[in-house]
Amino acid sequence: MVDAVGRGFGPAPEVEVAGRAIIDAGLRGDSSPLWTEPTWTVKNAEELLRRIFENYDEGPGSFVEKLENQLGGAEPGVVVQAAEFMALHLLPLSNVRGSTKRYRVEQVLSWTDAATTIPSEMETAFDSRGAFNGGTGFNVRQWQHFVWLAKFVQHACSQSVEVRDRAIQEPELFAQLTEGVDHEPKGIKYSVEYLAWPSYFEPITSRNHRWRIRERYLKDIGGLSSGDDDPAISQDLAVIRKAHDAAAGTAVDWYLEPYLSEWSGSGKRTGGQKAWLVRQNQSGTPMLPMWLEGGFVSVRAEHLESLEPGSSVSQVQRAVNSGYQHIDYAERKQRALEFHRFLTIMHPDDPVVTQSGDRLYLGVVVDEAEYSDDPTSRLRREVAWRRESIEARDLPAPLPRLLEEQGTIVDFTDGLTVIKEWLRETPDLLPDDPDEVTNENLPQPAVVPRLRAPDDELAASLHVKREDLQEVVELLQTRNQIVFYGPPGTGKTYLAGKIARYLAGKEHGDHVKTVQFHPSYAYEDFFEGYRPAQGEDGQVGFSLEPGPLRKIAAEASAEGNRDKPFFLIIDEMNRGNLAKVFGELYFLLEYRDQSINLQYSPTETFVLPPNLFIIGTMNTADRSIAMVDAAIRRRFAFVELHPQEGLIEGMLGRYLQAHDKEPLRAHLLDALNSELGAGDRDLMIGPSYFMKEHAASDTGLERIWRYELLPLLEEHYFGRMSRAEVHERFGLPTIRKKAARSLGAVDYIEEERTESGQAGSEETVGAQSQ
Repeated sequence: MVDAVGRGFGPAPEVEVAGRAIIDAGLRGDSSPLWTEPTWTVKNAEELLRRIFENYDEGPGSFVEKLENQLGGAEPGVVVQAAEFMALHLLPLSNVRGSTKRYRVEQVLSWTDAATTIPSEMETAFDSRGAFNGGTGFNVRQWQHFVWLAKFVQHACSQSVEVRDRAIQEPELFAQLTEGVDHEPKGIKYSVEYLAWPSYFEPITSRNHRWRIRERYLKDIGGLSSGDDDPAISQDLAVIRKAHDAAAGTAVDWYLEPYLSEWSGSGKRTGGQKAWLVRQNQSGTPMLPMWLEGGFVSVRAEHLESLEPGSSVSQVQRAVNSGYQHIDYAERKQRALEFHRFLTIMHPDDPVVTQSGDRLYLGVVVDEAEYSDDPTSRLRREVAWRRESIEARDLPAPLPRLLEEQGTIVDFTDGLTVIKEWLRETPDLLPDDPDEVTNENLPQPAVVPRLRAPDDELAASLHVKREDLQEVVELLQTRNQIVFYGPPGTGKTYLAGKIARYLAGKEHGDHVKTVQFHPSYAYEDFFEGYRPAQGEDGQVGFSLEPGPLRKIAAEASAEGNRDKPFFLIIDEMNRGNLAKVFGELYFLLEYRDQSINLQYSPTETFVLPPNLFIIGTMNTADRSIAMVDAAIRRRFAFVELHPQEGLIEGMLGRYLQAHDKEPLRAHLLDALNSELGAGDRDLMIGPSYFMKEHAASDTGLERIWRYELLPLLEEHYFGRMSRAEVHERFGLPTIRKKAARSLGAVDYIEEERTESGQAGSEETVGAQSQ
């Protein structure tokens, strides 16, 4: 499809028609599509430049607010020309709503009393999808775009009518006309060229991208370039596109696969927008004044070869190894990581933060990385800086932790939500329409979720008091990590699991993981370590694999999970060598708002997510609990589960009552623990031994005593009492008599035999004390 001039159409025909109407009318000296008179005159362009360029407004406020003040009292032709410039700036953008485009053009037109109108083809263009995503980089250069357009009008009007008419007829001549404007940036130039000749010029506003696409596919047209100036690159791209469109049988989009990965080296970013902290004091040189004045951010990179943006980690590492042989291996690894972040992972539209003294400075990356001749700032990215700095005291979480992380280029994405709020105070650093940011993939803030209160149903199912459960939940809420400790059979692991699953919610059963420590358990098992793995070539090597803590921390930190509680239960915690298992993670158990560098991943930082709760269990009958040092005790809240007091006091009695059973087992447990005495507090027997189904029969009770309790007591009293003495003092007959003496009357279990020999139920026999 072609128009009357034979220029054809590109990816957004409605937009191209509306844009051409403005450009063609202006170059021919015809009446404006928005008004009854011509607006592209030297007089109007000079007046607009005088108002917005010579009288530049450095004060606060958005570009549109300043423009309205600057155009106050201007002639209608100047105002209508500004409305045309607003349309040319906005029409091709796919990242701005049609309602925003229409509103902005109407807003400018409202500043004059002239009889203006928006033509139907422009209305249609407003409601159609644009041709390219300009991003923040295009948006923040709006003032520069208006200046370029005014200078373009000046330059075009200085040419003869024949030259202007031929520019409409031939794309190469149109490129010569736009080349006559000596003003940066080039984004609006490329956009206007595309609108005028969409079948020839690419809708690509980044010179870096245009050059890289041309270089990647130059071989497809013979490998000889026309030159490195803009008209030559445009000419080569036109030939390249024609060849690829013919091969594909359709119009190709350089920003879709497989093309994007081929020319960019990295493909489309996954995982959403990121934010960055770049240290401004580099090698003892404060860079901030240069950054603010020049509108960029940089790293020194004076010994780095000129790698392309999008280079892989291995490519960057090889370049660093070659250029930085004078520094040690560990530092070269760190440099390679930071250069890779700057070259490849950092993208246009990413916020960037730097700190100087007690002030934070905030900006937005607006272009790809490029190289300069200045060795102090050789590798650069253009940045639109926010004019007002921010006080760096009493900052909201997680910014204090992020600011303490080591390195020149720090991933600051955890603070993106806070940064976005600051950016909203600077309208030109965000899309004009506030609705444009509502659907962005902002990272969820990491928070300590509010744990649900235990209800009566949970308390009844666990046979504990609800107020005691509430105290446990409040401890978890404030401390994040607790330990249930107590004698055997007190239900430590059972309670930990039930409480964790209740707090996680029925629909989030996978938010609870359990791991058991033992003497050979190590950091590599718990957090991360190297394990044998088969590579793609079939050879067996070693790969760094995550352990249960790293896995659940990653799940808790994942997008969509950061406000939900996750629980890691560490059973038999004191049986492991805690200092060996936790390693450097000890620090994070006490300082949840801090991060650390990892043993096997020294270039990475790790933080324990605030929504990850840890519940440990320790058996006080295990002598290894004495080895638990003060460091671990300081990092956990310790909740004792003791049969005769606190959370599980009376548990067995409540269990028996809830199941309509006689209280004999509770009396026997009390008598046994009374015989053990206060001197053996950590050995006292817990109620879970007697809450098993087979404990309801006399035979079952005998077996529990013989095979579970007495061997435990024999081991504990080894060397102090003989086996016979243990059996005599703590055997079931002795404890039955003790219970009877204490109570005066006790319920015995009789095993009523049926004809088939099956055990009967518990019943009261009213035996008197002897």
